Amino acid sequence: MLVSIVINNHNYARFLGQAIDSALAQTHAELEVIVCDDASTDDSWAVMQGYGTRITALRNETNGGQAAAMNAGFAASRGEFVLFLDSDDLLDPTALATCLPLFAPGVAKIQFALRCIDAEGTPLGRQIPFLMHAGDVRPMIRRFGSYAGPPSSGNFYRRSAIERYFPLHAPDWRRAADTPPFLLSAFNGRIVNAPQALGGYRIHSSSNRGRGGFGNIVTRHADALRVDLHRRNATLAILERVDGQALAGPFLPAPWNLRTRAMSWRLEREAHPFPEDSAWSLMKLQAQALSACPGYTWLERRLSQAWLIGILAMPGGLAWRLALTNTSSHLRRRIGRLSGRAGPHGAPHHGPPGSPHGGQRSSQLSTPLTPQLTAQRAGQLTHPHASQGASRRAA
Repeated sequence: MLVSIVINNHNYARFLGQAIDSALAQTHAELEVIVCDDASTDDSWAVMQGYGTRITALRNETNGGQAAAMNAGFAASRGEFVLFLDSDDLLDPTALATCLPLFAPGVAKIQFALRCIDAEGTPLGRQIPFLMHAGDVRPMIRRFGSYAGPPSSGNFYRRSAIERYFPLHAPDWRRAADTPPFLLSAFNGRIVNAPQALGGYRIHSSSNRGRGGFGNIVTRHADALRVDLHRRNATLAILERVDGQALAGPFLPAPWNLRTRAMSWRLEREAHPFPEDSAWSLMKLQAQALSACPGYTWLERRLSQAWLIGILAMPGGLAWRLALTNTSSHLRRRIGRLSGRAGPHGAPHHGPPGSPHGGQRSSQLSTPLTPQLTAQRAGQLTHPHASQGASRRAA
């Protein structure tokens, strides 16, 4: 069965060759690699030309944003299964071969965790996301407007589950264009979690981490919240227009988005996009969200509430310092130890003994929500597919 790997790129020449190499190195033989450059001004096109006929090289003459590159790449693809690989990320050689047998009838997408690496490709000792919901995730989308899953490069789609939503309206999706297939595929079949991390998520900007954020596009917390609202609303508008399904909300903010919302309200109040928020209302929302969102232990819920109270109540300088722990793998490993479920290196472990993940254990135990929806824990905690950094290519 033919698989298409579609790589979208803008000014990432320094990483692009490694992404292409990882795609061409797949052990699954029936493969096409399509690379679309979105009017880069660096050496990206020269990198692509160096691969000759081993890839299909496309080039947008004007910079249209992430969706413009994804649209062109998807239109040129022929595979029954499609993976959108960000040009700064990597795939393990066995990524496709591991996932393809999991595409049972009725499965729309296989998703897998990604190991975090730095700009040079050095492993950072953690993986994302912390939590992945699987099965019939539509109840999560109806409740939260989203569900927990990996960034773009960790999603492997059945073509028929996403094809009718393309082409995306490019002006709406200069950023975060991975969101429509991520959400809309769930309305066309089940989501299945692969048993291990199968790629690398490159973190090459420290600016967001210095603000308690995640990903490579530098943004304020308030801006991240606005992007998240756009992603949800624009994607659900596609669902209503194409499939006639209207999800009107109101939606409960997901726990990971509430962390961003609390940091925005406390630390960037002048730009905060929710004027109705107060410390009390944010604490109430968090309690509701943690209760409704599957996959968190009792201790993790309590510690998350304590963290939020600290952000909301501490003096400004201390609140900023606490915000930095929002993406702290060391803090999260300590939480794993406290909850009594830590694997090697303190990684929260929920799987059978010896379950592999890059030399470490990863969580494989699924926590039932309904007969159709499960929550799987990842080996080391950072962010689920959330408002910050799911699509990092700057348009």
